[in-house]
Order: sequence, then C-alpha cells, then structure tokens
Amino acid sequence: MLAVAGLAAVFWHWVRGKSWDDSLSFALTVTLTSIGGQLIARHILRKAGRGDG
Repeated sequence: MLAVAGLAAVFWHWVRGKSWDDSLSFALTVTLTSIGGQLIARHILRKAGRGDG
C-alpha cells in the first residue's frame, strides 16, 4: 500500500507538475479510497455469505 501511495505522489509531482503538498494529498486520497473500497467489499462479501447455502 505504501508503495502505491509513494508512486502516486511521485507521479502527481513529476508528471502533473504539482507541488509536493498537492502530491501528498493525492497519495493520501488514493490510499484512503483503496482502504475504504477493501473494507466495503469485505462487508458486502460477509453479508452476502450469511444467507447463502
């Protein structure tokens, strides 16, 4: 996860030409979105598995 956030920050800084503050904010957004998506997916899978079978 940290590698993805680091690559996102470097990409945003070098390719997009943004400041490091903007780049770190972008990396934080990518990280939180990824973690949130994983948590939601786990919740949905756990809820779907209860009544199946």
